[in-house]
Amino acid sequence: MKEEASLMKPEALLWVDFETTGTDREVDEPLEVGLECTDVLGEASYGSYHHVIRPVELSLYDLSPLTFSMHSDNGLLFELVGGSPRDDGRRTVENAVGEFVESLAQRFTLVPAGTNVDFDLAFLNRMGVDMGLLSYRKFDLTTLRYYLRFIDCPEDPYTGRHGSHRVRDCIKRDIQDYRWYRKLLKGAW
Repeated sequence: MKEEASLMKPEALLWVDFETTGTDREVDEPLEVGLECTDVLGEASYGSYHHVIRPVELSLYDLSPLTFSMHSDNGLLFELVGGSPRDDGRRTVENAVGEFVESLAQRFTLVPAGTNVDFDLAFLNRMGVDMGLLSYRKFDLTTLRYYLRFIDCPEDPYTGRHGSHRVRDCIKRDIQDYRWYRKLLKGAW
């Protein structure tokens, strides 16, 4: 039994976020991916990966008006137009993401984390990431946010917040919120 325990890898949170052409997980295209691996407390970072993904073709008609507006305002569409197809192409990013996840999975049991984790996992899967490298358990902050709303917590930092809808900002916000939720639930409220 001791041998089994020593072979077990420590858990780590793999924060995942995608920016996409829309909300259909099966049809819409990923435009940007962000991953950050932290300890289970969200305090120590074990590495991160962020990249814009240039689709082979992108028609403005493929974007909903809301998505077009959001990605115009946050600069993502400008970056897509100005990037190099060789360096930012989907295949290149898919390979890099796969290698990043594989390297972390050698050391940790990776628990997918973030806001709307199932949405982001669907895009990781479509990118060809070996989903067997990730824990079947998930840590979705939406559950905590709903819980705080249901119990009428007056201190939810997510309420009324509008971010840039860029993966770096979303992951940073999620980790900061997670740290705050931990303190709140430990009795600081």
